[in-house]
Amino acid sequence: MNCPICSWSPDNTDYLFISETQYWRICLAPNQSMLGRCVIHLKRHAGDLADLSEDELLDFLNVVKRVEMIIKSAFSATMFNWSCYMNLSYQENPPNPHIHWWVVPRYDHAVRFGERVFEDSCFGNPYDHDRWLNLPKDLRDEIAEKIKGTHA
Repeated sequence: MNCPICSWSPDNTDYLFISETQYWRICLAPNQSMLGRCVIHLKRHAGDLADLSEDELLDFLNVVKRVEMIIKSAFSATMFNWSCYMNLSYQENPPNPHIHWWVVPRYDHAVRFGERVFEDSCFGNPYDHDRWLNLPKDLRDEIAEKIKGTHA
């Protein structure tokens, strides 16, 4: 069964590589309606959080701390929403989930990046999952480079 996360490659133009650890890979998500939105996925195929090893969990905790510090430093994010839904995997029969986390920076203020202003109109409430912002590839590259180059 084909897993799009397992078949991800560093030249992916939708999910732009930012960094990785021994167990996790961090990529900039295509939807930048919340500036700096990323996906963190497990580098091996596993479909249930209960399948994570202790080392993978500890490494994930370090990823959380590092990603939050870097995005706060890069874009002055106020706080973060983290989610691990995997619901779409269960629309297939048989399901083939792969553990991945969405990190969604939230902002209580407008953020200017390049010529664009990003605003979190739902701050203080759940964000709108249907809100989508397609940016030109060169701007998404700049966002990814800003994250890569930021040292918290």
